[in-house]
This record gives sequence, structure tokens and C-alpha cells, in this order.
Amino acid sequence: MDLAELWKIALAQMEVKLDSPAQFKTWFKDTRLLDVKGATAVIGVKNSYTSDWLQKKHMRMIRETLSYVYGSDLQVTFEIDKSLVNKPSPKITAEEIIKEAPMFTATYGQENHLEQTLKNAGLNSNYSFANYIVGPSNKLGHAAAVAVATKPGDSYNPLFIYGKTGLGKTHLAQAIARDLLETDPYKKVLYVSSEGFLNDMVKAIRSGKNIQFRQKYRTLDLLIIDDIQFISKWQETQNEFFNTFNVLYNDKKQIVLISDRSPDEIDGIEDRLRSRFQGGMTVDISKPDFEMRLAIIENKARMMGISLPMNVYEFIAKHVTENVRELEGSLQKISLYSSMVEEELTLEEVAKILGKDTVTKREKVKVPSILKHVSREFNITVKDLKGPRRTADIAFARQVCMYILREDFGYKLEQVAMYMNRKDHTTVLHAVDKIKSKLMIDDGFKNQVDMLREAIQTSDL
Repeated sequence: MDLAELWKIALAQMEVKLDSPAQFKTWFKDTRLLDVKGATAVIGVKNSYTSDWLQKKHMRMIRETLSYVYGSDLQVTFEIDKSLVNKPSPKITAEEIIKEAPMFTATYGQENHLEQTLKNAGLNSNYSFANYIVGPSNKLGHAAAVAVATKPGDSYNPLFIYGKTGLGKTHLAQAIARDLLETDPYKKVLYVSSEGFLNDMVKAIRSGKNIQFRQKYRTLDLLIIDDIQFISKWQETQNEFFNTFNVLYNDKKQIVLISDRSPDEIDGIEDRLRSRFQGGMTVDISKPDFEMRLAIIENKARMMGISLPMNVYEFIAKHVTENVRELEGSLQKISLYSSMVEEELTLEEVAKILGKDTVTKREKVKVPSILKHVSREFNITVKDLKGPRRTADIAFARQVCMYILREDFGYKLEQVAMYMNRKDHTTVLHAVDKIKSKLMIDDGFKNQVDMLREAIQTSDL
């Protein structure tokens, strides 16, 4: 039996044992058996994150399964396989992502102890890697967080996580802490906001307990500080945190920082502090795409005991795009309304409840504002947009504007033609069809239009 066949059989058995399509695709699918040297099997992986994760979470299963298929006991090692490095990751469906996985396996009595340990550390017991939905917008952040949880103080120190509000930065950071405490509940872990750090420092100064304050923060195994950007307001706090940072870093203790902006965008902090923020790994958590939003909604619904038709989940995922908190709020709102009526809600009713129906949209955003946004996006004037000129750039911008007026705001073809100073509504029909077709085949253009739509919905122009 050659190596490829041997590994194929072993993978098939491990896939059954895992009983998690998402886990298997993420960590096992892009691996190879490179060699068997004596009693040691060498497995090729894409990167160090995969190697660390497989060693920590699945080493025993891999070793036992491979030994059984091979016919004798084998030890297992991992190597980065260059042929796998640039191979695109397998696509994971929403159904696979939300497949239920145990959050914590414990004997009787240990769960309560864990809950108390998490509470003492300032952690939310609902935040873990097991229920963190991974997609293109946060894949790098998740991989870095897993690496930090595997080798705290060693892999990436500090880990600086930034992004807009409500995208799961705190969840990811606290998942690191939970993983560390599940492995060793005696580790000293603390999650605190920058304001909480300031308050502790002020209390220590007023009560003459500076030594106790420093002992509390400088003997930690893991320190997570949220909203670190606010530290720019307080000079003395910067000095104290700088010294705390140095002690923890020199002792190889892990530091995780959370912010709404990257280190180089934080005004008012000292250069020496900024350089330390940038000295480890900086990861950006961005807005989730449709597939990921749908997975998040289904997962949230399952956790909250909510059951709604799939087309409702898809509607929410399509129209609520800002952040995870808004998704959760929309889900709860629809669930509440649904419980108050006997019949299933129609999509028109769902749209009205969420303020996503065309009437509400038209009340919130007027046509002149839409024209201004489109004109600015394509670097032309509103006069050009509504005028007779037919150069390629103007005609294309005009078609995009017609598409948005028709598809997003539900105006009739005749109305769109009137707003755009066109005599014939068939021009609008042609424009809508053309833009629809381009959106289906051009991802770059789709991203541009999605951002334009979002700007139109949220701007005060």
C-alpha cells in the first residue's frame, strides 16, 4: 500500500470519528502523509497553525488511527508541506459550520468550577472556540488566536485584534482565555477594559496599594485588555501599562489587546507603546459575508432556542450586514413578533419589522441622496448622471444607479426613468439586467456595489 492510499484510508476513518464536517475540512482535508521513517510517520500540513492544532487536539486519534491502518505502532510528526501552502482552503457550508460541538467536556462538578473560574477572570462563559463562526473575514484572526491558545507567550505576543464594533473581537479574545483555563484551571487569567485598568490603578494610588495592584497585573499568565485605544486619554495609565507590558512580555506571559482601530491609527499614545503593540501579530476582523452571516444566525437561533423558516434566516443575512450584534438583535425581534401571531410571518412582514421594506427605505433615504452617492463613487456629477452624455464611464454609473433605485428601493420602471431623465423605461430594464449579470460574474464589482449600497443606507447625505 503506497503512502497516498494509506493516508486516504486513515483520513476516511478519522472523518467518521470526528463526526464534524467543518472540523475535518478545516484541519484534515489539506494534509498529506509525506513519509514513514521507521516507526515515525511524517504528515505534511499547510501551516504552523494546523500543525499546532492537530498536535494539541487530535494527536492521539491520528496516531492510533494511522497505526491501525499501517499495521504497527507509529509515532507522528508534522512538517510544513510547500505544495500545500498556496492551495485554496476547502469551502465550508453554513450547515457544516454550525454543526453542534461540545463546548466543554467535564466530569460532574467540574463545569461549575469552570463557570466560577471564568467569572473570576472577567470572562463570558458563552464565548469559546467551539461556537465561534469562522469565515473569510476572520480566518486569520481565528488562526492566530488558536496558535496563541496553543503556545501562550510564545507564538504571537502581543496579539492585537482590531475591527469595528460587534464583529466578534471580544469573543475571539475570550475564547483564548477559556481554552487556556480548560487546559489548566490554575492559570492566572484576566480580561479587563482599558477603563477597568485605569480604575484599578486609581484605586491603588488612593488607597496606597500600588504593590498589590502591580502584583495583580504583573503575575498573570494571560492579560486581555479591551478598548485599548482609550488608553490614549490617560498619560499616567500609559506609563503604568508600558511597565506592566514589559514585565509580562519579558516573563513570556501572553498579552492580548482589542481595539476598534489598528495601532498606527491610535492617536495620542507614546511611540514606545505603539511599537510594542505592533511587535507581535496584528489581525483585522472585518464584516462577515453572506454565507458567514447565515451561519451565525443559524447558530444563534439554535443557542437561543429559536426556530424560524430558512427563508427568514436568509432574509436577515442578506439585509442585516453591519455586525454580529445587529444580526442577533434582528433575530430576537423577529422571534418575538413571530410568537405573537398564529401564522408564519411573510417576508414582507419581516422586512417591515426590521425596517428593510421599500417604504421605510424610501422614507429614510431620498432619491437625491442616492444620486449623490453613485456620482461620488464613480467620480462624476449628478448632472452627468441625469444628463444626455453617453461616455462609457457615465453610462455605466447611470446603469448602477438605475439598478439600485429599482432593486433596493422598489421604484417602478417608469419612476426610475423619470428620476434619471430617461424617456423610455426599457432603458431601465436593460440597465438592471446588465448590472445583475455583471454582479454574478465579477466579485470585485459585487464588493464595490455592496459597499455603495451600505454607504447609501447609513449615510446622512
